[in-house]
Amino acid sequence: MHRIIIIDSDLCTGCRSCEMACSLFHNESCGTVLSRIFISQWGEISANVPVVCQHCEHPACETACPTKARRRVYESGAMISDEKLCVGCKSCIYACPFGAPSINPLLGKAMTCDLCQGDPICAKVCSTGALHFTRAETASLEKKRRMAAQLVDLSKKASATKKG
Repeated sequence: MHRIIIIDSDLCTGCRSCEMACSLFHNESCGTVLSRIFISQWGEISANVPVVCQHCEHPACETACPTKARRRVYESGAMISDEKLCVGCKSCIYACPFGAPSINPLLGKAMTCDLCQGDPICAKVCSTGALHFTRAETASLEKKRRMAAQLVDLSKKASATKKG
């Protein structure tokens, strides 16, 4: 049974604890550019949106990868980049509808959330509950729809603010 990270952007304060914990866990160094989760801050409307790989059932990043470096870890359900095969072409970044993959500046290779081998540190350190690690089967469709509606609403507000 796969588990996923559910995001509630209404609860995110933008503290970046998740980013620091992720980068420390994976790289033994703190830095937002080394994190596999990132906070998209929309200052115009005072919103923070955590962005992390959704480990899609039919991932566009996997299809777009010319070297087949993107693959699923079946034990956890995570979509990862195989550093031995990745050439840093960024195809996965362009293909991802969430913009979740990024390039590790130390390696020049793609990186995304690997679910910390089934125990994501980001969800553990999130003091507000904006990140919640739960079984994929119990994550309600309604929650996903609400999150998508919130993102669309934030995008519309940001566009209106820029136009006004």
